[in-house]
Amino acid sequence: MPKCAFCGNQVEKGTGKLFIYNSGKSDYFCTNKCEKNLLVLKRKPLKIRWTEAYRKEHKKDQKEEKVEKKAEPKVEKVPKVEKPVGKKEEPKEEPKVKENKEK
Repeated sequence: MPKCAFCGNQVEKGTGKLFIYNSGKSDYFCTNKCEKNLLVLKRKPLKIRWTEAYRKEHKKDQKEEKVEKKAEPKVEKVPKVEKPVGKKEEPKEEPKVKENKEK
């Protein structure tokens, strides 16, 4: 479904208007109110409070963004431990003790 060029709401099938400019660009409008604001009154959606563009610009839809952020899992980076460069230390062996056999 297309979105309204002014308010950003989805235009349902069988409703709204399709406006085609002389240049070939096309815009959908959900209501006559949106069409009049954009084409006749030449208002910008960023300045009209009830449009989606205004709400996004002025951060009015914060509830939806918070829900999305909570859904993402947090991954913490583990600091990389560097091993010393050089000779590897071998485990020390205890000296073998020979037992004297006395008869």
